[in-house]
Amino acid sequence: MIRAIFFDFYSVWTPDKIGYYLAYAELISPSIYKELFDASEKYYQGDLSLDDLTGTFRYKLGAADIDQTSLKLNAKAISPEIANFMKSLHGHFVKVGVLANLGPQEYEVLKQFNDANEIIETVISPYSLNLKLPLLDMEVFNKAFESIGEDAASSLYISGNPYHLAFAKAMSMQTFQYEGLKQLESTIDQLLTQDVAV
Repeated sequence: MIRAIFFDFYSVWTPDKIGYYLAYAELISPSIYKELFDASEKYYQGDLSLDDLTGTFRYKLGAADIDQTSLKLNAKAISPEIANFMKSLHGHFVKVGVLANLGPQEYEVLKQFNDANEIIETVISPYSLNLKLPLLDMEVFNKAFESIGEDAASSLYISGNPYHLAFAKAMSMQTFQYEGLKQLESTIDQLLTQDVAV
């Protein structure tokens, strides 16, 4: 039985702008992709500012159109439909958390959103934990379980990122590949009652 649901941030709450540029980099050059991936990890760990990350993407991709607004987020970027869906989960007596790559701006946007809406029990990321580790690390995930008060087997991870899902599954979590809210809404009752990962 599922007692806690962790959501990824990008690809669920809001489109993944950083992931979009990383996917483009992967197409044009493995070495550029590696440099930009590493820069993104530094940002998610609080070691690189958003302005510096934006400048790195602009320079490495030779894309003058990547400017100060390209990676900016605010609370309006959060899907209101997703927010309403998460509120509805409390009617199932399920704890709701976020377990994701969050840099300073993403963390602050979620904090402001949650202060106003009180939907999320815990927000976990390397940045929020002040850990110089990637998201896909056992210590980060174990901190998430500890924070929400449930173990991996009774927790569900929802993400559109296949790498994140594979790691969550290896941690014994149940997983769900997010492809849109309608798909999730039509499946949630089944997900909350099953005992095996999907």
